[in-house]
Amino acid sequence: MTPACGSHFDRLLREAEADPEVVGLILGGSRGKNAYVTARSDHDVYVIVASDQACARWAKAYPTSHGDPLEVMPATLDSFREHARPGSPTAWNAYTFAHVEPVLDKLNGEIATIAVAKGRVDPASAGPLLDEYINLLYRSAKSARDGLLVEARFDAAESVSSFLDFLFAVHGRVRPYNKWLRWELEQHPLETPWTIELVPRLERVLNGDRNEQASLFRDAEALARRKKLGDVVEGWEPDLSWLRGAAL
Repeated sequence: MTPACGSHFDRLLREAEADPEVVGLILGGSRGKNAYVTARSDHDVYVIVASDQACARWAKAYPTSHGDPLEVMPATLDSFREHARPGSPTAWNAYTFAHVEPVLDKLNGEIATIAVAKGRVDPASAGPLLDEYINLLYRSAKSARDGLLVEARFDAAESVSSFLDFLFAVHGRVRPYNKWLRWELEQHPLETPWTIELVPRLERVLNGDRNEQASLFRDAEALARRKKLGDVVEGWEPDLSWLRGAAL
């Protein structure tokens, strides 16, 4: 943290504490999670206010461009509730609020409750994500079988993304950004075999390792069946034995 950036944030925090229309303040990014913080880490600040007028006032006081050391995102309480909801244009930003405690919460924990909800997803959304993962695995396996090795790796890479979407959704959690996957598995672990050892397994899939692809699918299938998603898996008959690793 540069001294200037830190002093600017401290000033902003004092102003937010004194402003009766500010109801909450959340830090995103590395500083919000207190991890991966470097001298280049900025302050991504969500200032939650009670009215549109206050929102405009804070936006005018702290004009922000992407990449500024202090990025200030004012939002009304209602718009903050809607921000990063599943299916919204800002759904990509949901992980920003996972495992983050508000710096300021004048609503007796309501800001924290809203933030926590953004890091959760409905496990019922996992079925289509599982199907997408299997589809990309199938495409990758077919291309590898036919000698299209670069194309197989392209689909393998996409299958990793879909697999992670499924894995976290089926556990009711938003998928971490790629930078944060290792940290997430270390600090907020899933059950075995979805531990930190998942990272090198995924790397082997990215490198086109068909045996690892099959191994990952077998574990994913077992998880899917435990979570009552066996019908999605069964939809890929008669190719299941092949996807599990038979006659690779």
